Order: sequence, then C-alpha cells, then structure tokens
Amino acid sequence: MKILQGGDAFAHFGSFFFVVQIKGSKRVTHSEDENLNISAKEAMNNFKRSFTGLDWNYMNIPKNGQVLCDAGITIQPNHSEEELVGLWRLDCLEASYGAGGYLMGQIHTLNTLSMYGGLQAESPRWRSKQTHIRFRSSYNLAYEATRQHDNSRNLFEEKEVFNRGPWFQHQLNSVKEIYEDKASEQSYGVRDEFRISGKAIDELVKCVDDCVRIYDFLWERRR
Repeated sequence: MKILQGGDAFAHFGSFFFVVQIKGSKRVTHSEDENLNISAKEAMNNFKRSFTGLDWNYMNIPKNGQVLCDAGITIQPNHSEEELVGLWRLDCLEASYGAGGYLMGQIHTLNTLSMYGGLQAESPRWRSKQTHIRFRSSYNLAYEATRQHDNSRNLFEEKEVFNRGPWFQHQLNSVKEIYEDKASEQSYGVRDEFRISGKAIDELVKCVDDCVRIYDFLWERRR
C-alpha cells in the first residue's frame, strides 16, 4: 500500500475545486433605504454578517477562484388606497437588454398579456470581462404567489391529487388562503437582477444611487 502525501494525493487529478451555491439569501441580506448607496452597503454588510464562514477578501482574489453574486433592485408600487401590481413591458426590456449588449435571451410572457412579462439573458464572454456582468434577469414579483418556496411551478404532487388525502387538503387550503387573502392584500412589484463578480459588488455599492433614477408617479383611477 502506498500512502500519498501532500501534492501527490491530487497528482492524478492535477487540481481540484469547490462550487458553492447559496440559495435563499435574499431574506437575510434585504435592505431598504431612500438612499440606494446606503441600502446597498447595508445589504452587503447583512450578507457578511449572515455568512461569516466566507472569507470575502480571499474569494475576491482572481487566482483563488471566481465569486458571483446576484444583486437586484426591487421597484415596489406604493398606493394608500389599494394594492397594485407592477409589470415589465417587454418592448422596453428588449431595448434595454439590446443597449447592454446581451445575447439572445428568453422571454417569459405573463399569462395572456403579450406585451408584459420577464426577460433573462447572458452577457457575451468578451463583454462580461469588461463589465463583470454574467447574467441579467428581469421579472415580475407577482409570480411568487403561484410558486412554491423552491421556485417550482407544481403546487400539488400528482400522487396527492390522485389520493386526495389529508396532505392534499392541507396544500389546497394553503393555496386558497394565498389567493383569497394574502395575495389580494399586498402589492407586487418588479425586480431587476444582475449576476456580477465580487469586485463589481464593491463598485455597485458606491454608484448605485447615481445610476438609478426614482420617479414619483401620479396614479389616477380610470373609471
């Protein structure tokens, strides 16, 4: 038996690496402030406090690997009289993605509304080296009412629907509660999300307030 020591243990493979993905971190990193620079900085601090096992400085050294983060801005409708739903216009999204030099993306239409929905696209390799942006996703948050926590579309398991057992009744009551009460009593906005490098995060924190313009829209009910 030969005992491999040090580098000999991995000589057969040449090198090795780890791929780590963090899901569901939005809840612990979320931050909201009128000044977007302050909000972005606080969101980053929340991330570092919540995941203390990650050496952020080490991960941002290119020779050690590549760290990618999803940085998103949510535009939330706010009206005192009733709840509203925000929607992305697809023609405006396509123009924005085209100006950003993204590859041909995937359009997600919203139900039967041909002009509204979401768009996702990757950035060309040569361009991502300059901008540090790998991927962009623009979507309507109203879809969350029709998805499970793992983002899957299937609200019910087929075997539970067939058997119509206690667990199916529990799931059915949960969905009814969402549509009849919770979903109708809150507003749903839109989200623009970018998958960028760790270095770009630091730059984003400094300039996001100058790059995003906030408008106050006058809303009037149409009779």
